Amino acid sequence: MLLPKVSFYALKQHENAARLQFACRLTEKAYSLGHSVHIHTESVEQARQVDELLWQFSPESFLPHCLVEDHSPATEKISIGMGPPEEAINDVLINLDQKLCGFHSQFARVNEIVLADQHSLEQGRERYRYYKSQACELENHKI
Repeated sequence: MLLPKVSFYALKQHENAARLQFACRLTEKAYSLGHSVHIHTESVEQARQVDELLWQFSPESFLPHCLVEDHSPATEKISIGMGPPEEAINDVLINLDQKLCGFHSQFARVNEIVLADQHSLEQGRERYRYYKSQACELENHKI
């Protein structure tokens, strides 16, 4: 089993809206490089927020995406949902849940976005320690 490469992005902002916007930027970049992306959300409401943001994120680009619910198959190269799509994308995962994503090992790359508030930092540190204990390749970016 290959271990995913895990990138942590530490934002200067405290607001969740900044986290969602940055997730859209990461998605756009990965998609433009030919990758498939799954955005793991912590709630149905958050999945719908991301869905809306992706439709209006960048007027210069189109990011075809779909919501996946109850392990339904992803019909686009970008999927959004609370669990893994039925057919594993196995490429890029963006974790928007504050907790560790239980199916992260199915992906070649995992992206974690951490806000500057204390709770988000603590949760990010826990996820970082876990990935390190699993011998994943880790990288950090301050945004």
